Amino acid sequence: MRKLLPVAVLGAAVGVPYVASQWTDLKAKVFGSDSANSAAGNFKPIGAYSAAPQLPAVTPNGVPMGAGMNPQADETPIVDISEAFRWDVTPQTVMARWPRVSSGLPGENLHGMRVTLISGLRMDDVAGSLTYYFSPEQKCAKITFAGTTGDPTRLIQLLTSRYEFKQVGAEPGAVRYEIRWNGDAHSWLTVKPAAIVRSSSPYTRYEVQVNISDPAVK
Repeated sequence: MRKLLPVAVLGAAVGVPYVASQWTDLKAKVFGSDSANSAAGNFKPIGAYSAAPQLPAVTPNGVPMGAGMNPQADETPIVDISEAFRWDVTPQTVMARWPRVSSGLPGENLHGMRVTLISGLRMDDVAGSLTYYFSPEQKCAKITFAGTTGDPTRLIQLLTSRYEFKQVGAEPGAVRYEIRWNGDAHSWLTVKPAAIVRSSSPYTRYEVQVNISDPAVK
């Protein structure tokens, strides 16, 4: 993996002021300039980088609340990738965790809910568009993500260890991982360098796409 995607070893964390100043450019890269302008003022790190709000133990609907949940604030929360890519999420927890959710997205016989994912302030964090697809029984059947990162190592490690993704192909600077079932790929991860890599935008060096499907959920 290190031979395919060489990334300089950088500091473990980046200061909040720098990330905040780069937020508009980062949003423009992932979502387009209009979305970037509308969301630039809504970024507020939650967790180790700022005092977490005092949250109730459950949402008004009785759903247990996890780290980063704050339904009273119109702010984009930081949600770690280990929390974002998991099957036990529900429509209720999505709406409780993120203040803005695009719902009713078409997806086979599934119900899609799209949110903005910001996983943290490190180079190996990700930023982009995260979509959960739910079955009529409200079970999460598919998770997709399209976005950027400065270092894809942590995302790759999570998906290979948790879901047993296997590397199946590579080209200079780019890799692909898959989960196969009966000879067909039902889940995949692709990582490639951004079309333009700028030293002033270290968080957008790589473009990543994730599609994880659970064949057991119809």
